[in-house]
Amino acid sequence: MHRAGRAEGAHAVRLNECAEVLPGFSIAGRLEHDLKGTHQVVITRHLTDGVPYSYDASHKLRIMPRRDTTPYEVHSGDVLFMSRGTLNRAWVVAEVPDPTIAPVSLYILRPRESLDGGYLAWYLNQAPAQGAIGQLRTGAGTPLVQRDAFQTLNVLLPPLDVQREIATLGVLLARERDLRQRLADATGRAHAALGANIIETLRDHHA
Repeated sequence: MHRAGRAEGAHAVRLNECAEVLPGFSIAGRLEHDLKGTHQVVITRHLTDGVPYSYDASHKLRIMPRRDTTPYEVHSGDVLFMSRGTLNRAWVVAEVPDPTIAPVSLYILRPRESLDGGYLAWYLNQAPAQGAIGQLRTGAGTPLVQRDAFQTLNVLLPPLDVQREIATLGVLLARERDLRQRLADATGRAHAALGANIIETLRDHHA
């Protein structure tokens, strides 16, 4: 079937019809690494916009919870969604150690059979979904996307194979954007260094 024809097969469902929306784990006090910790915590500092999350040793942040964490544990294929603030981004989880938990600022979205996690993360990060999410925020200080309201968000679902194609393309575009930004930053640093050298040379000649 033609790709456009398959895309036309998309239908809208509420988020809670295609994924479980689970809360993150509430951690009392300051979040600090515990050398004797048993559970890894994933935080936004570990996440790169538009790119699936894979645990790296540099992300080590272990705690020892005092209660059962099973409902708050993160698994491959889940999607993490930032519920606090105005940058409500989403990331699909590629690989994490067991057990890994998400803090209360992140919702854990667990796709059902009809939904690919990579596609869901991509979809939630697009401008139309971001606009709809913005309408759900409440609170003046640190806005919050309430879980009950978030679960009613409409999600457009094309066939599963199309979802996976879109998710793959989205990751490639995000990585290209990241590389371009790094190149621009490196070029900016090179230009600044060159400018500083030229000025230093001019000062030496003037002296």
